[in-house]
Order: sequence, then structure tokens, then C-alpha cells
Amino acid sequence: MGAQLGRGVLVRLLAAMRVGEMELKGLKDEAGLQEQLFREACTLLASNRVGYWGESSVTFSRGDKMKAAILLCKLGEPLEIVSRTLSWSEFEDMVSTLLESVGYDVKTRLRLREPRCEIDVVAAKEDLALVIDCKHWRKVLGLSTLRTVVEDQIYRTKALASSGLNHIRRCDKFLPIILTLYSERFTVVNGVPIVPINLLSSFVTEVRGYLSELYVINLANEPTRVREG
Repeated sequence: MGAQLGRGVLVRLLAAMRVGEMELKGLKDEAGLQEQLFREACTLLASNRVGYWGESSVTFSRGDKMKAAILLCKLGEPLEIVSRTLSWSEFEDMVSTLLESVGYDVKTRLRLREPRCEIDVVAAKEDLALVIDCKHWRKVLGLSTLRTVVEDQIYRTKALASSGLNHIRRCDKFLPIILTLYSERFTVVNGVPIVPINLLSSFVTEVRGYLSELYVINLANEPTRVREG
């Protein structure tokens, strides 16, 4: 399948995907694809482990739509087009699924009363809590805007660290993170990592090796910004 043709077909298929079992005929009709193009697109998704495929149906799990979106980005589809096919909850689902698979206890859309704020994803493991803000941006942002986003996430992370909630009771280290589909590379702004979704897996695996270089709120010490990015 050619790259241009494949991307266009995949965009339509991605928009039609739903979590759960779908009849192949229904998926093809909803995507508005011809039989041959539909089969080629399905083969590409199956070869990239997106969905569980049977003879007449496919089952999509949490995170499958996000994996298909990442595949589209790797094929060169413009990010602003891919973003139109993803909902906020689908973005969070991908993050939660990945973190749970490596042993984190995950809560989403955690609301604090004092101060009143909401945190997209909190992932706790041993003494470390990852406090994640999922950004469904439609374009790459400038440094000034990024710094504002980072300061807001630091504020929310400090609020969580002092909340005493059961979910993070064992944690004494809190790392604010901005997660995005749209960053082209890993970067650090005011000590806070800006992590592209396609690099999240490797980042989480190696995160403890980064802590000395990042803004970590440590309950045993006064929070200190150890690196400016």
C-alpha cells in the first residue's frame, strides 16, 4: 500500500474505530472504504498489533486507537489531521494502559478540593508518583506558552503532594509531566519533562535515572528546581 494512499485510508478507518467488538462489514461501511483498500488497511493495522482480528469481526481494546494514531504519525500524516480522530478520553486511555502494564497504580481525572483543580493522570509506584497533564494540542506551542503550562502543572503537583490521598500515601517523590502527541522530541522546560506519547514507554522505564535532572517535589525536602530547560 502506498504511503499517501495508506495514510488517507487509515485516517478514515481510525475515525470509525470503537473500543469493543466490531463487525468488519460495519467498520468498512462506517469508514466508507472500498473492499480492497479496507483489507489492505486492516492488514497494516494487524501487522502493527492494533486490534484482535477474526474472520468477520475485530476487537479493539483501550489504547488501540492511540496506537493507530501513532502509526499514522510515523507514516507522515500531519498531526493536526490525526488529532481530529482522537478524543480526550482515548488519549488518556492509552497513557493509563501503558502505565498499568509496567506496574503503576493509575487514577485518571483526579479532582482535588483545596485548592480546586483536576489532574489528568496520576500513576503511583513504590515511592514515586507521576503527575501527568495530557495535552491534546493541535499545533506545536511556543516556549512562553509551554512555560505557563509547566508552571500550572507544578502547582497541581504540589497540591497533590500535600493532599494525603490514599492513592499516593506511600509516595514521597512527585514528578510533574506534560504528555503530548505533538512534540517531535523529548525536552525539558523549567525542570519538567515534555514527553511525546511515542516516547512515553521508554521514558517510564528509565524515569528513575532522570530524577536528579528534573523538578521533583520531594516531601522529605523543600522542592528545588534542579534544572532549567
